[in-house]
Amino acid sequence: MSNIKHYLSRSCLCGLLLAASLNSYSQITLNARGASVKSLIHQIETQSDYRFFFEDGLSGLSKKVNINAKDQSITQVMDAICSQAGIGYTIKGDNQVVVHAQKSVTAAAQQSVPKKIKGVVNDPTGTPVIGANIRIKGTTVGTITDIDGNFVLDVDGNAQLLEVSYIGYKTQDIPLKGKKEFKIVLKEDTETLDEVVVIGYGTTSAKKMVSAVTAVKGEKLQDLPFASVASTLQGRASGVVIQNEGGEPGSNPKISIRGGGDPLYVIDGVICEAWDFQVLNPNDIESLSILKDAASLAVYGSRAADGIVMVKTKEGRKGKRSITYTFNAQYSQPTVLPEKIDAYTYAELQNQAALNDGLGEFSQFSREELDMIRNHTDPIKYPDTDWYGLGLKKFAPEYRHSLALTGNQKDVNYYLSLGMFDQGSLYTSDALNYSRYNLRSNVNTTFEEIGLKVSANINGAYEKKKYPSFSSGSIWGHLQSKTPLDLAYNADGTLSTVSDNPLMEMDERSGYNKNDGMFMNAQFVADWEVPWVKGLSLGTMFNYRLNASHVKTLSARAPQYNQDGTLLEVTKPTLKEEAYFGDSYNFELSASYLRTFADVHSLDAKFVFTTAENNGSYFWAARRDYLSTNVDQLFAGSSTSMTNSGNAEEGGRMGLVGRLKYDYANRYYIEGSFRYDGSDNFAPGHRWGFFPSVALGWDITEEPFFKRLNLKYINLLKLRGSYGQIGTESGVNRFGYLSTYSMVENAVCIGGELLSGFNEGKLVQPELLSWYTRNSLNYGLDMAFFNHRLKGSVDYFFYVTKGGLVSPADRYTTPLGAALPQIKSDTEHRREGFELNLNWSDDLPSGLRYSVGTNMTYYNNLYVKNQGEALSTTMNPWKRGTHQTDYYGVVYLDNGLYQTPEQVIGYPRRLASTETKLGDIAYQDVNGDGKIDGEDQVRYGMPTAPHFTYGVDFMLSYKGFTLSGLFYGTGKRYMEFFTDVKKGESIHIVNQYQLDYWREDNRDAMFPRISLNAKVNGSNNEESSTFWIKNASFLRLKNLTLEYDFKYKLLKNVKWLNMCKVNITGTNLFTISGVKEYWDPESASTSGGYPIQRVYSLGVTVGF
Repeated sequence: MSNIKHYLSRSCLCGLLLAASLNSYSQITLNARGASVKSLIHQIETQSDYRFFFEDGLSGLSKKVNINAKDQSITQVMDAICSQAGIGYTIKGDNQVVVHAQKSVTAAAQQSVPKKIKGVVNDPTGTPVIGANIRIKGTTVGTITDIDGNFVLDVDGNAQLLEVSYIGYKTQDIPLKGKKEFKIVLKEDTETLDEVVVIGYGTTSAKKMVSAVTAVKGEKLQDLPFASVASTLQGRASGVVIQNEGGEPGSNPKISIRGGGDPLYVIDGVICEAWDFQVLNPNDIESLSILKDAASLAVYGSRAADGIVMVKTKEGRKGKRSITYTFNAQYSQPTVLPEKIDAYTYAELQNQAALNDGLGEFSQFSREELDMIRNHTDPIKYPDTDWYGLGLKKFAPEYRHSLALTGNQKDVNYYLSLGMFDQGSLYTSDALNYSRYNLRSNVNTTFEEIGLKVSANINGAYEKKKYPSFSSGSIWGHLQSKTPLDLAYNADGTLSTVSDNPLMEMDERSGYNKNDGMFMNAQFVADWEVPWVKGLSLGTMFNYRLNASHVKTLSARAPQYNQDGTLLEVTKPTLKEEAYFGDSYNFELSASYLRTFADVHSLDAKFVFTTAENNGSYFWAARRDYLSTNVDQLFAGSSTSMTNSGNAEEGGRMGLVGRLKYDYANRYYIEGSFRYDGSDNFAPGHRWGFFPSVALGWDITEEPFFKRLNLKYINLLKLRGSYGQIGTESGVNRFGYLSTYSMVENAVCIGGELLSGFNEGKLVQPELLSWYTRNSLNYGLDMAFFNHRLKGSVDYFFYVTKGGLVSPADRYTTPLGAALPQIKSDTEHRREGFELNLNWSDDLPSGLRYSVGTNMTYYNNLYVKNQGEALSTTMNPWKRGTHQTDYYGVVYLDNGLYQTPEQVIGYPRRLASTETKLGDIAYQDVNGDGKIDGEDQVRYGMPTAPHFTYGVDFMLSYKGFTLSGLFYGTGKRYMEFFTDVKKGESIHIVNQYQLDYWREDNRDAMFPRISLNAKVNGSNNEESSTFWIKNASFLRLKNLTLEYDFKYKLLKNVKWLNMCKVNITGTNLFTISGVKEYWDPESASTSGGYPIQRVYSLGVTVGF
């Protein structure tokens, strides 16, 4: 919170500290009749370098006076003004003027003995406060703190109290009691504090906000051991649903806002790619806002239909120069790694399966063989391979460095940072690693004399990904599925020829997939406060971006040997290289007007013109039949196998944005906004769309009748609502309105030579291809109680999307020979839900600071009409998706396992289930026709993607120690066991939990009977059914951090060190879930892949 307060005030207060070095002898010209004192003082500030401070409760500023001064000094002008208004003034230093009531100097004061006092003012975090007001209570004697928070003041001997005040903090009276040095810590004033929230094309205050926006402070996202900044949002922002895609180094989670598709990312006012956000250094983030309803999204048009993640990075400000370094050492391990069975158990299992199939007791492994396996007497013929032990390390290392330099030099404010993140893998080989490098330079300066602020910002990132040529799904799938009797290494240490050997797949000799990418953004921003029109400002922004990527894939296989030493013959290596180069620009011109009239009428208007273009080119080349992987260059492959291709892209957008907001006495609010959006995805004449929104707000606590109730425990009750329309072009085929011909290589043979030819492209219908729309409705309530210690908000949202794109191919492709054009349909889709935010924070007299909060999000979807659904499905009440909320899938309902011969005979069966036995899965005959078929499948369950999520965060701080953490969980979400578990074939029984299969002595089993055969009973037990679907809801301790601030006590007197903190952090420390024995419940799939990780971190932050 302190960063935001400093941001609000430093722009005006820090200038006081350096202005003394400027011209202090400005000549002032004023000619006015009947002008207020305050307006004349504003004109003096405009003409000169003088800055004015006013005594609290000062009357007389609104008095009307006359003045005619030409090229006069400040004292001449102020004498003329103050004599008419009956007030006084004091000039402090060269350019500070304190305006106060006229006071007489008492004899006692004249006879008192003056003395000098000094001190320092810090905020609750220990950061020096610049520009805090220091004065002797009841007088006009005072000063302000400098860039280090220090002050020096001459006071008379009769002074009793020192009054300290600063925007957003409580005014404190400090008894002098003869002391000469003071260390003052400001306390937040929750009654007056109004947090600044970044929104589209501007900012607003939390109190005046009428749209659905969730703000997250940057400090909340720092020091968390997550590879992607997206992961740090999980459980911390209502409306944001984060779905992990696994724990592979360099992977990123999927972000959804209120259940929508991929959101738009805006960083420092520039629309960016998801890549830019994913590689952000969390230490560079000052604040983050989630924009969710039409009132906040309409200004960004079609691309914002699924919400916006808006980031403001740190910028340079006037103040003490400081360097901050942060280091984190992190170690990760899988949250869930099912225990595998040993070789003896596996062998016995095969014999049991043989018995189930009617074979002999030892038909697979004799007694002698079982003894050899148990005693490990022949580890080559009968190994007991620990695949996890051979392929995986105990922990994967990760290291993070961040260095930031911030400060001011000759009116130029700067923030410079470097970041580095290196992430290793669990593989025992060095075939997988990820590294990232970040650079940011934000520099700004303000030309006070003309009101112009200019910023020049540069940021970039460079990623290096190195993966095995085999996918993580393949490697982990084979690590999980290989049996303990599969031989990993021969006696001489070479890789065995066992099929799908995961150790071969992760071996560095098996090639690689290197994916390197970089981007660089250069941004120029200028904002000019027009001096002759109060409240009017003009601005411009230009951002230029370069990006490139290089992918190099060497596909090979590490040597595998038969036990006789002969080499396994495999296909020769291949090499493919891909390259992409792109550039883009964004340009904006803006005008804004912000004024308050008669103290109660506030007007905030904004108009923006924006345009953007992008270009890109891509090419690839490949060769096969390499003799060796030692020379991994294109020239080394067979020239007869050369292949290559390439393409290019371009695009453009243009838009006009308008927003007008009015509020009356901070009580009633109305805001309207629009975007006139143009896209080259559509044909001329259909490219522009107009998308408006309106929002209303009513702050009940500002009503006179409410104030008369004197309900001091209710501090805020604000109702708000918004409605708007957003255009969307999601899924539109690029240049889908153009008639095209497709080139086909080697299409015809003329004169014995193969030549390229052409065929007709897709059919088009330009006049029917255009924007489709999403209407958004949002109701919200913001509240605060008990002196703002309890704060919260609740929102209800409702979206209706009409006109989704379709290609009606199901009926016309065959007769026409091509699919019909992509056009708007009459599909109607709805999504609704709610959000809740609550937070309690307090400071106790004992020095304990604490807070606890919760947020939750729920949404669901429903199709009113779905033109893409087959009519036969729509007519089936058990299967149709239309008029139904979200579900897991269409599956069979199980009746448990067959337990008696009567059930086998009497229950309806699938036609293919001709060998049904006890221990097989029985299914319900839903339609009662005496058989089990597709007509008995029904909708079931909730989707895997969580529709209800919640988080509970907490913080305790006491005497330098801070304990913070987050619990995160979901409601019902269903997941299904992966195929190998469902097969029931004994060779796939490799995990301990799979031993709970049906047999005579284990009828209440978790899994069906096992067999040596594949596709047991016509694959009866492999059907997708409720038997295999589990509720994967969970609650987990997402992160827990313990931090100690050495500057609190141990190093508080070390002047050259302004920060020294150490923390230990753990993520995913424990989980409550019904499926955690089988897979991590937070994962998106049960079919394998690099697992989600538990991370332990040790971090240190030092500042100078």
